Amino acid sequence: TKLQGMCKSIRVTLDQHVFREELELWPLFDKHFSVDEQDKLVGQIIGTTGAEVLQSMLPWVTSALTQEEQNKMMDTWKNATKNTMFSEWLNEWWERNPASQQCSASEIGSAQGHDMCESIDLTDQTFKPGWKDIFRMNQNELESEIRKVSRDSSLDPRRKAYLIQNLMTSRWIAAQQKSSHGGAGESSSGNDLLGCSPSYRDSGKKIFGCEHYKRNCKLRAACCGKLFACRFCHDKVSDHSMDRKATSEMMCMQCCKIQPVGPVCTTPSCNELPMSKYYCGICKFFDDERSVYHCPFCNLCRVGKGLGSDFFHCMTCNCCLSVKLVDHKCREKGLETNCPICCDFLFTSSASVRALPCGHFMHSACFQAYTCSSYVCPICSKSLGDMAVYFGMLDALLASEQLPEEYRDRCQDILCNDCGRKGIARFHWLYHKCGSCGSYNTRVIKMVSTDSNCST
Repeated sequence: TKLQGMCKSIRVTLDQHVFREELELWPLFDKHFSVDEQDKLVGQIIGTTGAEVLQSMLPWVTSALTQEEQNKMMDTWKNATKNTMFSEWLNEWWERNPASQQCSASEIGSAQGHDMCESIDLTDQTFKPGWKDIFRMNQNELESEIRKVSRDSSLDPRRKAYLIQNLMTSRWIAAQQKSSHGGAGESSSGNDLLGCSPSYRDSGKKIFGCEHYKRNCKLRAACCGKLFACRFCHDKVSDHSMDRKATSEMMCMQCCKIQPVGPVCTTPSCNELPMSKYYCGICKFFDDERSVYHCPFCNLCRVGKGLGSDFFHCMTCNCCLSVKLVDHKCREKGLETNCPICCDFLFTSSASVRALPCGHFMHSACFQAYTCSSYVCPICSKSLGDMAVYFGMLDALLASEQLPEEYRDRCQDILCNDCGRKGIARFHWLYHKCGSCGSYNTRVIKMVSTDSNCST
């Protein structure tokens, strides 16, 4: 058909374009840019690339490139993202997608010969014990795993005997654990203690959630086994913090059934009820009210439309910034510190963060409160904005003042906090103007008794 012909034509054109890029542009890129410049450019490009694009691109790249090309590409990416959590995200995402990993591994193996395929088969035969998997096995699967353990020559004989014995008695162990869980579940007070009841964001309208989020599920904290609507609800009443990434179970608040954490309820009666509009499998995060995206370089969920839309990730500062701040002042890992006002850790904070002109950061709410009484950065003392109007008012104020006779010829050595230069200013009890940049954000270094040649 006509549409198929157009698609084929577009594909051929794109293939030719990419081929010419590799043939003509990449050698020039390697020739005219240093390694540091290449890393910076790569960082700027992938800093506007969302996790979804990377997730769809990586399996294709691993299947299309040779092992040497893959290693070179990943080295370039890792050098460009060395200040970020990209490697952590890559490992977590790759582990959660065994199908993609197996597909890419098999394709690479077929390109390199049968030796790779044989090593994959041997890897599959290696027994990796996990009690939850064992308890779900039927008799045939259990016998198959016992045979794998018996054939595994890499296992120590004592370890092999231990595994076979536990596999053979796993039915009895499972029955004992089931009976103990059943006895504990008979107490209604125990259920209430664990939080096995729905919570509401709006109890009048029967909207599930909590004061922090709207969602249809509760999460079972891996640390204490209790159910909470979110980690903030957990931390509010506990003496420890909840590790959200360690969460493996949730409770649907529609049917109150505990199940593996996921985007929808697996109970048939709920008919695949979504737990929220947004779900992140890495952060185990649910949100039903805001635009949220997972940044692969922060390895956290952030509020916004996404990288390349309204945010980009700065590889030096290691933080997501608004596209309006593309020309900001970089500070290495600048967000991995505490807010200078409230001392909350900024990198993982859920509150909005403001970038200051000097390159430091603080919460937006803290900035609003702090600037009611001060206009300088609490860390480096530079001005927090354009103070030209305020400094003009001070010029007019000082021009109208008359100092006492004994102070008129006195001067003071000053250091400007804005431009960093030293200078001399006329004596005053509060205000000293920098002769270089005109700022009044200065401090006195030394008192000069008498000098008629003061610059200001």
